[in-house]
Amino acid sequence: MGPMYLREVQLENFKSFGKKVRIPFLPGFTAITGPNGSGKSNISDAILFVLGPKSPKMIRAGRLTDLIYKGKKDVNYCKVSLVLEDENEEIVLTRKVKRAPLPDNPDNYYSYFYINNKAASLSDFVHILSSSNISANSIVQQGDVTAIVEMGDVPRRRILDDIAGVSEFDRDIEKSEKEKAEVEKNLEYIGIILKEIRSQLNKLKNERDGAIEYKKLDEELKKAKAMLSYKKRTEVEREIGEIEKQINSYQKERERLESEIKNLRDAYRKKQIELQNIEEKIAGLGGAEVEEIKEKTNAAREEMIKAKEKINYFTQEIVEGKEERKELEANLSRLKKEIKNYSKRIDELEKELTDKTKSIKSREAELEKIRQSITHSDKRAMDITRKLAEIKKRYEKERSALHELELKRDRLMQQVDSLGITISELEENKNTYEFELKDIKWQISEIGKSEREKRKGKERLEQELFQKKKEEAEISAALQKLDREVIHLQRELSRLKAKEDASSYTRATREILKARDEGKIRGIHGSISELGEVDEKYRRALGVAAGRRAEAIVVDNERVATECIKYLKKNDYGRTTFLPLNKMIVGKPRGKALMTVKENGSLGFALDLVKFDEIYRPAFWYVFGDTIVMENLEVARSAMGGVRLVTLDGEIIETSGAMIGGSMPKVTSFGDADKRMVGEIGKKLMDVTHQQELLSEKLIEVREQIAAVGKKLREFSDEVDDRIGRLEIRKKEFEGKLEVILKELGKKKEEHEKLQREIEQIGNEIQSKASLIEEMEKEREQAEARLKEISKKEVTSRIEELRREIDELKEKERNISSEIKTLSKEMEIVVEREKEVRGRIDEIERKEKEYSSEIKELQKIYSENKDKMEALMEVERSMLGKMKGLTKERDELYKESVEIENKIDSFSTKMETSLDLISRAKSRLPTLEQTLAEMMLETENYEFEGEEIPPIEELKARIKEIENRMERLQPVNMRALEEYERQDERRRKFEEDVHRLKEQRRNLIKLVEEIEKKKKDAFYTVYEAVKENFELIYTELLGGGEAELVLENKENPFEGGLIIKARPKGKRIMRLNALSGGEKSMASLAFIFAIQAYDPSPFYILDEVDMFLDGKNAEKVADMIKERSRNTQFIAISLRRVTLNKADHIYGVTMQEGVSTIVGNVNLSQVEEIVEVK
Repeated sequence: MGPMYLREVQLENFKSFGKKVRIPFLPGFTAITGPNGSGKSNISDAILFVLGPKSPKMIRAGRLTDLIYKGKKDVNYCKVSLVLEDENEEIVLTRKVKRAPLPDNPDNYYSYFYINNKAASLSDFVHILSSSNISANSIVQQGDVTAIVEMGDVPRRRILDDIAGVSEFDRDIEKSEKEKAEVEKNLEYIGIILKEIRSQLNKLKNERDGAIEYKKLDEELKKAKAMLSYKKRTEVEREIGEIEKQINSYQKERERLESEIKNLRDAYRKKQIELQNIEEKIAGLGGAEVEEIKEKTNAAREEMIKAKEKINYFTQEIVEGKEERKELEANLSRLKKEIKNYSKRIDELEKELTDKTKSIKSREAELEKIRQSITHSDKRAMDITRKLAEIKKRYEKERSALHELELKRDRLMQQVDSLGITISELEENKNTYEFELKDIKWQISEIGKSEREKRKGKERLEQELFQKKKEEAEISAALQKLDREVIHLQRELSRLKAKEDASSYTRATREILKARDEGKIRGIHGSISELGEVDEKYRRALGVAAGRRAEAIVVDNERVATECIKYLKKNDYGRTTFLPLNKMIVGKPRGKALMTVKENGSLGFALDLVKFDEIYRPAFWYVFGDTIVMENLEVARSAMGGVRLVTLDGEIIETSGAMIGGSMPKVTSFGDADKRMVGEIGKKLMDVTHQQELLSEKLIEVREQIAAVGKKLREFSDEVDDRIGRLEIRKKEFEGKLEVILKELGKKKEEHEKLQREIEQIGNEIQSKASLIEEMEKEREQAEARLKEISKKEVTSRIEELRREIDELKEKERNISSEIKTLSKEMEIVVEREKEVRGRIDEIERKEKEYSSEIKELQKIYSENKDKMEALMEVERSMLGKMKGLTKERDELYKESVEIENKIDSFSTKMETSLDLISRAKSRLPTLEQTLAEMMLETENYEFEGEEIPPIEELKARIKEIENRMERLQPVNMRALEEYERQDERRRKFEEDVHRLKEQRRNLIKLVEEIEKKKKDAFYTVYEAVKENFELIYTELLGGGEAELVLENKENPFEGGLIIKARPKGKRIMRLNALSGGEKSMASLAFIFAIQAYDPSPFYILDEVDMFLDGKNAEKVADMIKERSRNTQFIAISLRRVTLNKADHIYGVTMQEGVSTIVGNVNLSQVEEIVEVK
C-alpha cells in the first residue's frame, strides 16, 4: 500500500444530498463534474465540514443548521464521514450537526465528533489531522484563486506568516512583553517599599542604641545577682544538713520500737501454740455419732440449697418479667396515645389540605379568566397562553411524579432506620446467646474434668485432710491478727461515728449498719453509698440516679437478709432493701442504651462512673441498671425514649419518657469518706468477732468434712448427671434461639441492602426529575415574560400576583400531602409495634404462671429439709456441751493474746508518731532543695571558683546602682533590637529582589530579541522555499516565462507586504494586478501550488479552480495535476473537458427532484450526455 489517501466520503442529509451516499475514491487524479446547481461543490463543502472550520461561511452557509437537507423528508441532522487509509490502518472521521431548538433560540444546535465511530472532541480531530498534515488548506475552493489576486500585499504576506507559525512567535513575544511590564511594575513597587524601609531604619537606630545599653546593664545585673545567690547558697546548705540530722535521730527511735514489737510478737506466737493444743483436745471429743449427725445435717442442707437456688432463679425470672411487663405496659399506653395523636393530626391536615385545594382552584379560575381575555385580544397572546397551558400540564405531572418519588424515598429511609435498630438488637441478642452457649459448654467441660477426678478419690481425701490441718493453722493466725486490731478499730469507730451524719439514711438503714458495727448480725457488707466512690463531677448525678436504692444494704446471702428483716420487725425499726450477693445477677444494657451511650453528650453508663469492688457489681447493677449520664438536659432530650437518662445537674428522664427535675432535695451521696470508713471498720470488727466465735466450730467442721467426703463421692455421679442434664436442656434452648436469630438477622441484612439499593436508584430518578422540572420552570418563565410584554401593566401585575399565590399554595399543598402520607406510614409502624408489645405481655404472663407453680413445689421441699436440719442441729448442740471446760481455758488464753496485741498496738502508735516526725522533716527538704536548685540555676552560667566575690552588702549596693541606671534609661523599646534586625533583613531581601528583577528584565529583553529573530528566520525559511517553488512551478505551468515573490521590506518583512511579479512568455515582467485575467489566475494557481509543495498534504480538493482559464491554460493546469497525482491524491471538481480528459477516474453529479445523485466511474462520452462540457 502507498501513503495515506482519502478512500471514501459518506454523506447523510448534507445540503443537497438528502439520503445516505457513499463516494469511494482511489489514489491518483479523480474528477467530479455535473451541471451547475447539481450539488457537486457540496462534496468539497462536506470534506471541509469535517476538517473543522469554525465559520460556516467557509462552507457556503449562513449557519451550520443550513447544512441540513431541506427537502420533503423531515430530518433534523446531517452527518459526514471521511474514510482515510494509511497502509493497513483505516481512520474514520465523522462530524454530525443536530438541531436542538430552544424557546429563546430556535436555531440552536449541537455538534458531535466521532473517531472510528467513538465519541471524540474537536481537539481530538485537530490532533489526528495535524499529525497527518491535513487541514482546510488542503482544499482550494471557488474564489480562492480570485481572492489571492484581489487581496492586498500585506494580507498575501500573512498567508506565509500562517505557514511559518508567526502567530505563535507573536504570542510568545506578547507573553514576554507582559512579563517584562510586570517586572518593571514590581521594580517600581519594591523601590517605594525600600525607600520606606530605609526611612524606618534611620528612626529605629537611636532606639536600638538605647536598647543595646539597657541589655548590657541587664547582663551586669544578672551577674551581680548570681554572685549574691552564690554567697547565700552556703546558708541554705547548712539548714539542709540540720534537717538531715533530725531525720537520722527519728530513724533510730523507730528502729528501737520495731525491736520491742518483735519481742511482743514472739510472746504472742507462744500463746497461739497453747491455744492450738487446746483446740486439738476439743476436736478430739467429737466421735462417730457426731459425724453421722453432721452427715445427715449436710445432706438436708444440700437439698435446701438446691431448692433455694431454683426458687431464686424462678423468682428472679418472675421479677424481671414483671419489670419488663411494667415497661411494656407503659410503652403500650404511650403507643395508644401516639396512635390517637397521629389520627388527630391526620384529620387536621386533611381538613387543611381541602382548604388549600379550594384556594388553588379559585385563583386558577381567576388566572384562566385573565388569560382568556388576553387571548381573545391578541393572536400572539393566544399562542403563548396555549403553550403555557401545555407547559403547566407537563410541569404538574412531573412535579407530582417528583413528589411521589421523594415520599417513596422518605418512606424507604424510615424503613432503613427501623431495620438498622432491629439489626442492632438482633446482633446484641446473638452475642448474648453465643456467650451463654460458650459458658454452658465450658461448664459441661469442667464437669467432665471433675468426673475424671473421681478416680483420684483416695489421694484427694488424704490431701484434703492435710489442707484442713493447714487451714486450721491459718485461721488461728488470722484470728490473732484480727484480735490485735480490735482495740484500735473500736477507738477509730467511735471517733468516726461521732462525726457521721446519719440523717441522710432512714432509721431502718441506720439500725442495720449499727447492728453490723456492734457485731449483732454478721454477713453485712454495708450500704451501696458506702461501698462506692465517685468523682465530684458525677456525685450529684449518681446520687439522684440511685435515689433511695443508695441505702440498699449489701449482704452475703439471703439468710443474712432474712435475719436482718426479722431484726427490723422485732424492734419496729421500719423497712429497707437488702441485696444478697449470692443471688444478685448482673444484667446487660439494652440495645437502645448501647446506641445512646455512643452519642455526643453522653458521659457513659452510670455503673461505669462508680468505683467499687467487682464482687459488688450485681448490687450496683440493681441500683443503676443501664442508666446513662448525660451532660445536660438539652442533650438528654434529644436521646430520650426507651432508655433511662440522668444529667449532671440531677434531672432524670425515665425509660417511659417521664421527666423529673427541679430544686434538689438532700440525697444519699456516694463516696462519703467517713461513712465508708465506718462501714469498713464495722465490717472488720464484725469479721473478727465472728471468727473468734466460730473458730472451734470451724476446727470440728474440718474433721466432719473429712468424714463426709465418702458420701460426697457416692453422690457425685448422680449430682453430675443432674447438672449435665440441666445444662444440656439450656444448651438446646440457646442453640434454637441462636438459629432463629441468625436466620432473622440474615433476612434483615438482605432486606437492608435491598432498600439501600432502591434508595440510591430513586435518588438518581429524583435528580433527573428535578433537572427536567428546572428546565420547565425556565421555559414557563420565558413564556410568561413574553406574555407580559404584550399585556397591560395592571393585568401583568395581577397575573404575577396570582401566579405567586398559586405556587405558594401548591407548595403548601404538596407539603401537607407529604406530611399526611408520612404520618400514615408512621402510624402503621406504631400500630404494628402495639401488636408486638401485646404479644410479649401475654407471653410474660404465661411464664409467670408456670414459674409460680414451680416455686410452690420447691418451697415445700425446702421447708421439709429445713425442719429436718434444725432437729439434727439441736441434737448436735446437746452432744457438744461436754466441751465447755476446755472452751473456758481457751478463752483465757485468748484474752492474754489480746493484751499482748494491745501492747503491740501501743508501740505501733509510737512508731507511727516517729514516722510522722520523719515525714514532716522530709517535707521541709524539697522546699530548701528547690531554693538551692534555683540559686544554682542563677549561677549556672557563671564560673566563680577562684574568683574573689565581694561582700553581700557591696553586692546589694552594686545591684541597686545598676537598677537605678536602667530605670533612667526607661522607657526602653527592647523590640527596637528585633525590629531593626527585621527591617534590615527586609532591606537586604528587597535589594536582592531588585537585583533579581533587573536580571529578569534583561533576560526578557534578550528573549524577545531571540524570538523576533526566530520569527524572522522561520518566515524567511518559508518565504525562500515558497519563492523557489513558485518560480519553478510558474515556469512549468506556463511552459515558459518567469515569476518571482518580492518582499516590500526585506529588512523587516512584517512591516511590508508580499508582491507577486510575473513575466509571461514573450512579455515583460509585471506585478500581479497588471496581468490579464487568465495570467492572474495562472500566477495565483502557481502561488497555491508552491505553498502546497512546501507543506504537502496526503490529498487535495480543487473546486473549479479552472473556471476562469482559457482552454490552453486549463490544459496546462490539468497536466500539472496529472503529473503531481503520481505521488499525491487530487480530487478536482470541474466542467472543463481538458481537466476531465486528464483524470484517472470521473464521477458525475446530477440532481433529481431536489436530491443530488452520484453517477459512478464514467467515461467522458457519458459525461457529455448529461453535462455541458467546455
